[in-house]
Amino acid sequence: MKAVTMKTNSLMIRLFLIMATLTLATSAALAVDDAGVPGGFLRFGASARSLALGNAVVGLSDDVATSYWNPAGLAQLRTMEITGMGATMFNDTKYTFFALGMPTENWGTFSLNGTFTTSGEFERSTWDEDLGETFSEKEGIFSLGYANGFGRLSYGVNLKSVSQDIGGASGSSMGMDLGLYYRPHRLLSLGASVQNLVEPAITLVEEEEKLARSMRAGFALRFFRGRMMVTSDLVKTEFMDTSFRSGLEIWPVRFLSLRGGYDGEREHMSAGAGFRLENWQFDYAYVSTDLGAQNVLSATLRFGVPFGVKMNSSRAIFSPSGEDHDVRFAIETAVRGQVESWRVEITDEDGRSVKTMSGNGTPPDGVSWGGQDENGRLVDDGQYDARVTIVDSMGQEWDFQSMVEVMGFKDRTRTPIRVEISGSENLTGGTK
Repeated sequence: MKAVTMKTNSLMIRLFLIMATLTLATSAALAVDDAGVPGGFLRFGASARSLALGNAVVGLSDDVATSYWNPAGLAQLRTMEITGMGATMFNDTKYTFFALGMPTENWGTFSLNGTFTTSGEFERSTWDEDLGETFSEKEGIFSLGYANGFGRLSYGVNLKSVSQDIGGASGSSMGMDLGLYYRPHRLLSLGASVQNLVEPAITLVEEEEKLARSMRAGFALRFFRGRMMVTSDLVKTEFMDTSFRSGLEIWPVRFLSLRGGYDGEREHMSAGAGFRLENWQFDYAYVSTDLGAQNVLSATLRFGVPFGVKMNSSRAIFSPSGEDHDVRFAIETAVRGQVESWRVEITDEDGRSVKTMSGNGTPPDGVSWGGQDENGRLVDDGQYDARVTIVDSMGQEWDFQSMVEVMGFKDRTRTPIRVEISGSENLTGGTK
């Protein structure tokens, strides 16, 4: 079995290197400005997070938005996700992106997304005459995606419809994207994709125009239990030179991230931040361009258990000496693969561990704590943190923290008091 696994890993690494080599081998094409390449609007970005990372996300692919660059990333989703982004670009051009990802237990992950741009009014003229008329431009993509995998490899495909309307002349066509994602280690993930593998060809008046094919290969490195990530991509788009992109993401605290990036294709620097609030994530990006700065906002909603594990306490305050003399912590998990081990650790206000419960495999639906330390003695009154940590089959840790207050003895005199809980946190104190 081990020999089969080693052969599979070797095959996947070779496959990734072949795709990366193909990307580099085509770098001799003539370079032109991105604005002159058919379908340039496709390559702006899919979320404020990806823009802040310089769009170096093909090897990251850990949310529904980055799967725009690599549909294989859809297989990494643990719960259903919805994301949306809006931006105002040059010449009053509006850019909108949305995506919905829906993982299933046995049938892989499905998605749908859309990208739309609408321009302001442009003046219509010939080479020597102003016609005194204006026209607008509209472009859009609607995609259906699918991803699945086995072991540490996943694959994905986007089937898409592309449409354009320029000054009343309109056309549409179908296309396809293909992607691969491989995670040989919990610290490293690799990705490769071909955007417009089947090139959409749109005819507006007489001449057919094909959207440029774009090939990407990249990696993401994770440090400090995923609190810091470094990403890098190589991109080869038809009619353009091979370009380099990179990004850095740091989570100094659980709910806040800071990001920076560089897009070598456009020679743009970017920066941004992300903020998590329960199942919501809000992202901001500042992108410096030749035509001025752009401020981009996006929002993501994750359903269920969005970050691997979640724990809720049955009450915020309890009394070991009252009628309800314990608290129950309900545990939910959502990871790709299997849970190898779990641990619930309770610490006091000074961060000292007072009680630990652990086991192998998937954790139970919940654990109870009666306010005792490891030696069975009742702890002092105060606030206590309960942190659940699980380790998946990749060796990656996921954790979640909850807080509970122990109020069992009055004024630390060890005189018991009764704590009656009615509703949420209504307290009645009295000598027992």
